[in-house]
Amino acid sequence: MNFHRKIPTIIISNLLNLSIVTFPISLFTVSTIISLITPQICLGLTESEVNKIAGEITVRIDGPNRGGSGVIIEKQGNTYYTLTNWHVVNKVGDYQVRTPDGKLHPVYYTLIKQVPGIDLAIVPFTSTQNYPIAEKGNPSELVQGNSVFVGGWPRSGSNLQQRIFLSTPGVVRGRQQPMSGYTLLYDNLVRAGMSGGPVLDAEGRLVAINGIVKLQENSDIIVSGGIEIDTFWQWRQQVSLPEVPTQPQTAETPTTENAITEPVAANIPRNQGVSETVMNFSLARAIASDISGVVSSVVALKSKIVAGSTNGMIYLWNLGNGEAIATWQGHAESVNSVAVTPDEQLVVSASDDKSIKIWKLPQSKNTTEITLVRTLTGHSDVVDTVAIAPNGQILASGSWDGTIKVWNLASGELLRTLEGHSGVVNAVAISPDGQLLASGSKDNTIKLWNLQTGQLVRNIDTNSLSVLSVVFSPDRQILASGSSDGSINIWQLETGKLLRSLQGHLDGVWSIAIAPDGKTLISGSWDQTIKFWDMSTSELKGSLGGHSAYISSVAISPDGQTIVSGGWDRKINIWSIP
Repeated sequence: MNFHRKIPTIIISNLLNLSIVTFPISLFTVSTIISLITPQICLGLTESEVNKIAGEITVRIDGPNRGGSGVIIEKQGNTYYTLTNWHVVNKVGDYQVRTPDGKLHPVYYTLIKQVPGIDLAIVPFTSTQNYPIAEKGNPSELVQGNSVFVGGWPRSGSNLQQRIFLSTPGVVRGRQQPMSGYTLLYDNLVRAGMSGGPVLDAEGRLVAINGIVKLQENSDIIVSGGIEIDTFWQWRQQVSLPEVPTQPQTAETPTTENAITEPVAANIPRNQGVSETVMNFSLARAIASDISGVVSSVVALKSKIVAGSTNGMIYLWNLGNGEAIATWQGHAESVNSVAVTPDEQLVVSASDDKSIKIWKLPQSKNTTEITLVRTLTGHSDVVDTVAIAPNGQILASGSWDGTIKVWNLASGELLRTLEGHSGVVNAVAISPDGQLLASGSKDNTIKLWNLQTGQLVRNIDTNSLSVLSVVFSPDRQILASGSSDGSINIWQLETGKLLRSLQGHLDGVWSIAIAPDGKTLISGSWDQTIKFWDMSTSELKGSLGGHSAYISSVAISPDGQTIVSGGWDRKINIWSIP
C-alpha cells in the first residue's frame, strides 16, 4: 500500500469534491509571553503523549463550508479564542465549535476576525468550562527531518461522513516562499476537515496551523503546508480581540455523536486492546520500538511475522514472543506490500520505486547477510500490491499504472500483463485453487481473471468508492472486498452476485482476511478498529481497539489462533486467544 502517493491522491479527490483548493493541516499554540522567556527543560514526549495534547486543544468547526478544525490559543474571562483557516469560515452563516468534551458552542459570525493577507481567522466562543490552551512553540527551530504532528477532525470515507479526530505523525520537508502565509512544508497525512488544525512539534507545542496540500516542484511527492505560528503572533500583538456577549443557557449542548467520535479516541485506543468479540482475542503484545515508519503490510506465518514499512524496511519477528529476528533495507522508497511463499522460504516486496524484490527469508536471528534473490521490473509506476499462488510458482502484482502483471516466481519471467482497469490497482488476490486472480481498483471495480490464460472472466461494478482490499474464502465460493467508504461486500464467486454488504466501519477498509475455517472475516480500517464478521449471517461479532491511528493491514495465522495488525501508529499488535 502506497502511503506517500496514494493517500495524497485521495486528499486531492476530497478537496475537489468539496470544491476547495486548500486543505487541512496545522494548528496554533499560544501560551503566554512568559513562556517565551522562561527557561524550560524538554524531556521529550512520546508520540502518544503528543497525540493526547493534540486531542485536548483541537476543536471541530461546523458550518456552511462543511467544516474544518481549529486550536484553542487564548482565553479572556469566559471567552475562548480558536485559531483556524480563513477558508474554513469565510462563508457567511451559522457556525459551531465542538470542544473535546463533546459540547457544541454557537458562534457569532460577526465576531469572527480574519487575519489580513493570510489564510487565518480567529473564532471566539464562550464557556464556563476549563479547556486547555495550546502552548506556543518556536517554528524557527524546525529544520528538515524534524518530527511534527498534525491534528484535526477529518470526515470519514463512509457514506455517513462522520467527523473523527485524527493526529498524524510526519516530518518537516522544508519551506517555501510565503503563499497566503503558508511557508512550512511537511509530509503528514492530512484530509478534508483538518484545515485549521494544529501542527505540533515533538514537545507538543504549537508551531503552525495546517491548511494546504502542495505538489513539490519538479517532483511527484505531495506535501502539506502550514502557516507558522509566529506569523499569527506578530499580528496578534497589534490588535485586540472581541469579547463574546453573554450566551443563553443552551450555549453549550452535548452532542449524541460522542458515543461514536470521542476526541481522545484517536489517541487512546478504544477498549484499551480488550476484545469485545465472542472469539476472545486479546492483545498479547505490541511491537513498536523497532519500527520507524508506517506499517504498510503484515503477513502472519506459522511462527513468524513479516512486515513492510514506508521507510523501505522489511521486518521479521518471532510470532510467539515478538522478538526481532531480522531487519533489512528492502527498498530506497516505501514498501507497500509483502507476501511470503507457502513454504516460507521467500519474501516478496513491492515498492514505490516501481520494483518488486524477492528475498530469501532469514531462518535465524544470527543471520548477518540478507540474500536478494531477484529484482523484477516492468511496471511504469508504484507497485502497490503483490500476491503469491498457493503452489508458490506464480506471482501477481498490481500497480498505479493500472495493470496487473503475472510473473514466474522461480525464474522472474514476466508471463503476461493484464489490462482493463481505468484506475490504480489497489489489491490483488489469488484463489485457493490457483485458478483465479481478483483485482480491486480505484475505478470502483473488481475484475476476475483466469490466472493461467489471462482471460477476463468477470467484471464486478461495486457501486461503491475505491476498492482497497480483496480476499477469497478458503472454499473458493466467496470473494470479499473492502472499500474506501467503509463497506465490506460479499460476492458469490460463481455469478458475481452481491450476497450481502457489511456496514460498521466509519472509514476505509484497507485490509481484510478470512479465518482458515471460512467462518469469520477480519477487517482493518482507517477508523482504527479491527472488526469480526460472521460470514454466514453478516453479523458483527465484535471489535478490537489497540491502535492509535489508521490500521493499514491485518493478517491471521494459519492455525487461526493469532491475528497481527499494523498501522500508522508505527506499531504491530499481536492478538491471540488465551
